[in-house]
Amino acid sequence: MASALVAPFRSRRASDPEGNDGISGETHPQTAEFTCRAAVLVRVPRGEENIACELWERHGLLFSQVEDAGQDEAARMLYRVEVRLQGSRWGALSEAERRVMTALAGRVGAYIGDATLLEPEDTQTAVSTWHVYRKTDWGSGWLRTSAARLWIRVGAADVHRRVRLDGQGTRQEALAALHRTPGLGGVAFNDTLHDVRPGIAPAQALRPQDPAPWHTRAFGLPAMTVAVATMLFGWALAGLGLWWQIALASLLPAAAWRVGPWVADRDQHSRAITWLCGLALVGIMGFCGYMARVLFTALGGVPELWRVGLALCGLPVLRGCVYAVRQSWFSRNVAALVPIAVLPLAWVLPWMGRLAQGVYLTVCLGIPLSAANVDPLWMYLAGMKPAGLCVIAALCGLAALGWARHFYWFTGSKSYCIATVGTLTVMMMTTALILGLSSATTAAQRTAAQAAAGHDPSAFFGINARLVCVSPLDEAKTAVQPGPLPTGHPVLAFDSTGDETWLWDPQRAKDTANPAEKALRVRTDQIATRPAEHGTHPCPHARAVAPGS
Repeated sequence: MASALVAPFRSRRASDPEGNDGISGETHPQTAEFTCRAAVLVRVPRGEENIACELWERHGLLFSQVEDAGQDEAARMLYRVEVRLQGSRWGALSEAERRVMTALAGRVGAYIGDATLLEPEDTQTAVSTWHVYRKTDWGSGWLRTSAARLWIRVGAADVHRRVRLDGQGTRQEALAALHRTPGLGGVAFNDTLHDVRPGIAPAQALRPQDPAPWHTRAFGLPAMTVAVATMLFGWALAGLGLWWQIALASLLPAAAWRVGPWVADRDQHSRAITWLCGLALVGIMGFCGYMARVLFTALGGVPELWRVGLALCGLPVLRGCVYAVRQSWFSRNVAALVPIAVLPLAWVLPWMGRLAQGVYLTVCLGIPLSAANVDPLWMYLAGMKPAGLCVIAALCGLAALGWARHFYWFTGSKSYCIATVGTLTVMMMTTALILGLSSATTAAQRTAAQAAAGHDPSAFFGINARLVCVSPLDEAKTAVQPGPLPTGHPVLAFDSTGDETWLWDPQRAKDTANPAEKALRVRTDQIATRPAEHGTHPCPHARAVAPGS
């Protein structure tokens, strides 16, 4: 039975037990990309094999009858079913067995006898690439010759023609292949003007499929480890002084000697080219980590360890999103869905921006948002942080579905995964929205502290306030809610947009913890305001001003 699992697959349906070929024919193979294959031996009761074959064919599974002398010819027939999966090797056998039995839909009393993962049927041949370039002569001298050689090696002199050879190949083999190849209508190879150079990547890296496990590939776990370590190195480097940065930065060129052979073939390129390729790789990773810390420091408000965690969590989130959308309805209709998904931002951003401004002005300071004259552009800018955090939370939920799909949890218990991940995503988006709006609360507290200290507060996305001294035009007829009108100390005044002016008194009700209780309203035509002066007495006692004076 075990040999039947790994035997070459026959892609024809089994013939009718009676001998006629009424149900024989080619199956519809699974044409989508796959990462692993599994073979499952299924015992089907005699008389029900036609139904089983029809159901397997309907679900696109490859199958064939196995002639095994050890089977019970009188009761059951043995079939080998191949399942192609796009996902991890962990859990692939269980998923393959589930798909085989799900396709039968309980209509056939079959059971599984054996199952195994299959290796690629043939080993992919390594392929090397040779580029055609125009011969370059920059004159004599070591410096000019080295510069010209480097110019050629990096591909700057290429004429956009190349040839591929099986295995490593040699320069002579590449030239012979170019002479044998008929003209394609583009660049005609000329021995006098042209020559060939090997490609940068090693021949083994160009194989369409690598049968090696993911943790042993050159660009698998080792590359991920080096990338993360280099980014952390750049992150740590950004927090040091200039001289320490210069001293420790020399470790990157040293690491490039070990990383370079992953990118460039040592047998085909000089040590300088191999080192430069490695330096480009580790340099980019280190620079990304360096700039990430610089940006997080500029933004502020996030603890140091959280910044590192957020930066590293971005990698599995992006990978999970890829797992979620590949070979899906979304990926097949991405050209039409992306504009539809982006279009609601034109309404979501100003709504969230107005919500943030309302929390700052109305909820925290007790002043209606209509009392401030705000440019509409500031509403879009104010909504970017809460909207961006909500999008990140949604992507985290999508990544969770992607990882569940990659390890076949999603296909095995779809309803449970959607309910669980959907609930967690809604909770994360709610938390992200609250976190995004918390900046408005922080800004309101900062405004109150600056006003109490006698300084003009900082603007919050277009909402400006200034410290002013207020004088009533007619003290007897001035209506203030709630009164009285503060005239002996400066208050915050916002831009007037109508018949009423809203003021915020930092000294009103000092024993209250609610800043909204310090807001008061007065008619604009009943008061006069002037900027508060600096010093001990910014607002000397003002007398009532007669109308018209």
